[in-house]
Amino acid sequence: MAALSTTAGGPVETGAPSSGLSLAEVMAIARARRGLILKVALGVLALTALVLLLLPTLYSASALVMLDQRRNNIADASSVLSSLPTDPASVQNQIQILTSRDLASRVVDKLGLDRDPEFISGGISDTLSQLNPFAPQDMPLDDSAYAWSLHERAVTAFQRRLTVEGEGLSTAITIGFTSRSPQKAAQIANAVAETYVETQLDTKFQATRTASEWLEGRVRQLAKQVQAYDSAVERYKAENNLNETADGTPLIDQQITAINGQIVQAKADLAEKQATYSRVNTLMQAGHGADISQAVASPVIVQLRSQEADLIRDEAQLATRYGPKHPKLIAAESQKRDLQQKIEQEVGRLAGSLANDVSVSRAQIESLQNSLAQTEAQARGQNMARIKLKSLEVNAASTRSMYEAFVSRLKAIQDQDAIEASDARVISHASVPNIPSSPHRMLIFAAAIPVSLLLGLLAALLAERFAPALRSLMPRDPFRGVPVLAEIPGAAHARAADLVTDWPLSAFAEAMGGLAQRIAYGAARGGPRVIAVTSPQAGEGASSLALGLARAASRLGCRVIVVDGNLYAPSLAPLAGLRAVPAGLSQVLAGRASLSSALIKDPRSNVLLLSPAERRTDVYQVLGSTAMARLIGHLRSVCDLVIVNSPPVLAAGGTHLLAGYADAVMLVARTDVGPRPAVAQAIAALARIPAPPIGIVLAS
Repeated sequence: MAALSTTAGGPVETGAPSSGLSLAEVMAIARARRGLILKVALGVLALTALVLLLLPTLYSASALVMLDQRRNNIADASSVLSSLPTDPASVQNQIQILTSRDLASRVVDKLGLDRDPEFISGGISDTLSQLNPFAPQDMPLDDSAYAWSLHERAVTAFQRRLTVEGEGLSTAITIGFTSRSPQKAAQIANAVAETYVETQLDTKFQATRTASEWLEGRVRQLAKQVQAYDSAVERYKAENNLNETADGTPLIDQQITAINGQIVQAKADLAEKQATYSRVNTLMQAGHGADISQAVASPVIVQLRSQEADLIRDEAQLATRYGPKHPKLIAAESQKRDLQQKIEQEVGRLAGSLANDVSVSRAQIESLQNSLAQTEAQARGQNMARIKLKSLEVNAASTRSMYEAFVSRLKAIQDQDAIEASDARVISHASVPNIPSSPHRMLIFAAAIPVSLLLGLLAALLAERFAPALRSLMPRDPFRGVPVLAEIPGAAHARAADLVTDWPLSAFAEAMGGLAQRIAYGAARGGPRVIAVTSPQAGEGASSLALGLARAASRLGCRVIVVDGNLYAPSLAPLAGLRAVPAGLSQVLAGRASLSSALIKDPRSNVLLLSPAERRTDVYQVLGSTAMARLIGHLRSVCDLVIVNSPPVLAAGGTHLLAGYADAVMLVARTDVGPRPAVAQAIAALARIPAPPIGIVLAS
């Protein structure tokens, strides 16, 4: 039809009446072609019945698995692997695990399904592919590759029959499986559920084993580090003579404390001895040396004083009995003086002993002070050495703390496999189904009845719509073999080329995009690069299609030039919205203008236009010149695609000359104007040139 139809961006005015069918017309077509409708409907029903008979009867069984958050209270199993969350996203993650290929492979291996004909037979698709002579042939496989192929085929078939769905807002998951055998369907559904639970346990076991192995290696490494750090500490202590008591106090500090105590005690003793010595000197100078406490306490002086007392008593008796000159009295007095002299000597000796004691105490204090100074100097040196010792001890303590923590962690997770529990459990095993789940043969056949009638009606409408046009386009003559490249709706409209850029989702733009992609793909691989676009008669839409094709190819990234070869009636520049052409094709061919100055950029795309600046009547001299041939050859070498807009074939415009320069000819023919014998005449005219390969584009 002549209308452009409705695009994605809105209706496009075409200026032609719509050719939509009313209900009465549809009913009339149905009555006229009821035979075709019945044949199509019966054929569809027969095909449906055949397919339903060939389809195998399938049974479905389902098991129910629940994600359980209950935990084992004996040990903290989640300390190695966190517990499985039960939020909706996590439930969906578990569904993905249940439908994964790895889990399917485990179940296939567990049940030996890679030896079950139901899973390894290819079915209808493999049968059809074997009957297809163009299908690629499989390479011969050895035993291992063949077994792997059967296993992969069984896994693929297994996944197609497995269904896993969440149950509403709960944490329950339904596992369904479909098989030709009801017992097998229940067995496989239960096997999938049990394998999933086993997989959860295996994951925890593997995590525990991995953590235990890693911790054991880490503990061994830390034990070596602790030993190395402790050895470094002890070696450093020995090298620097750093000794400590059991409570960690340095011995040098205890020595300083002890020396300080001794000095204090020695000074106290010295003070006491000095005081005693001073008192003794005072008494001795006063003549009372015998009154010294030390002298009074001396056994020698006590004995001498006792003898003195006896002499004094004897002297007193002699003095009363004899006179002062009596020899006995004189002897007694002499003895008394001897005793007093001995007492004074003893007192002097005691005073000398006290003086000696004071000197000894002073020497002892000086010795202690010297020892204290040496010890303090040694302590200062050891304090400087203890700075590095502290660093070594801190490293050793830190490593020992880490070692003890890792040992505690290792003890906590060892032997945990025996009490591990899965985060999922089977709460309902699948039972053997009694009723097939598919196919619903009666329902499908009943639904096929109205569908077959609708398909029959569609076939009637298509026959009514396209049969006359196709018969006129492809008459029974030698030109029936000309291929139809595309059917472009709306190509005959005057503004159709603008839809490629303004409405890229329109039917015309999409059809032009597909055609441009095929042409550009072929040109990139050595196909036609210069395409002449023509039509049997004027008004077929060839110019719009040429410009639209160029714009579509430009959107694909191609370098495109459109040459307007219709010297009688140039049409490309007005279609592109250009009012004047300063230098045209004739001037370039005559050498009066350069090609770069004559090329005009399309306002709506990156397409370059080379259009005549004026109408010419000497068409054959211009188009048949060697300059024209050189120009086309030059454009072929520098562009990805060259589109030549040629005059209608049946008009005397030099189309045969332009077709001779091209790599292919695109013949645009309308399908909405009734029988077209002109199409056959145009094909015959192009065949007599001879022209390059010809393709037809149906425009409406």
